[in-house]
Amino acid sequence: MKKLSPAVAIWLAWFITAANLVVAKYAVPYVTSALFLFFSCVGAVLCFVPYLNRTGGWKLLLDKKLFWQYLGLGTLGTALPMTVFMIALNYTTPTNGAILNQFEIVYSLLLAWLLLGERPTLKQLGGSVLVIAGVTVLLWQAGLSVQLKGDLMIVGCLWMFQLSHIFAKKLPAAMLPGQIAAARALFALPALFLLIIYVACTQGLMFVPTPALWGTLAFSAAINYFLGNTVWYYAIRHMALGKATAIILSYPVMTFVLSVLLGLDKLTLFKILGLILALGGAYIVTGTVGKQGDAAK
Repeated sequence: MKKLSPAVAIWLAWFITAANLVVAKYAVPYVTSALFLFFSCVGAVLCFVPYLNRTGGWKLLLDKKLFWQYLGLGTLGTALPMTVFMIALNYTTPTNGAILNQFEIVYSLLLAWLLLGERPTLKQLGGSVLVIAGVTVLLWQAGLSVQLKGDLMIVGCLWMFQLSHIFAKKLPAAMLPGQIAAARALFALPALFLLIIYVACTQGLMFVPTPALWGTLAFSAAINYFLGNTVWYYAIRHMALGKATAIILSYPVMTFVLSVLLGLDKLTLFKILGLILALGGAYIVTGTVGKQGDAAK
């Protein structure tokens, strides 16, 4: 990882993030969402074992003082929101999921205001309006179809990611990127296990071992949760956060391209308009935050 440039790391994270929703779409007909994520995180943890052994990471991950930070990171950063995301993909498209994910920025400003007393600037409010407008275009296009159900599920779970960032910020500054990614996968398992038990008792579990499912599981574990999260944490540790965020925010464009090429989505004026509005608003908000951060330094 030391030989990897931050620029290569962030673009790897960008592509993996874009592809992940497309890959997950192929898995949803064959497996219960919580079960899929549980196996994915177990696979990622197994991938991390040699790395953790080499870096002494197990001692850090088993530190009782950091237990609640890890649990918050894994539960709110992966287990709960990604379970909702996968369920939502039964009803909506990967492109919609990627565009709607930009609504997380609105939650970020709202929680910063409510929890930290940080009032948003007029520029941030203007960017938020654009994000909301882009999301509204997609919701309006969905009408009263089942797609609206999936879209609303995604919008409704994004606040969890913001809370998980709070737990991540409380982790030791010297913690290696791979150790953070390993903690996120490992400590997602308790909540996912409880979800599996609940679903098994109320609805029953589904697991149809098709080649498509095995392929998506391999991608999710080895590429997304192992490699993707590691290069993302590496990138934000070795380059300006504003620059890294600006790059990663554009991933819905690649998700859109992949979805259309694979026949999972259609090229429509509404989607293009929603994409432009949501990404434009996201860039305005993060650009403002980046300038504030630079001024604070």
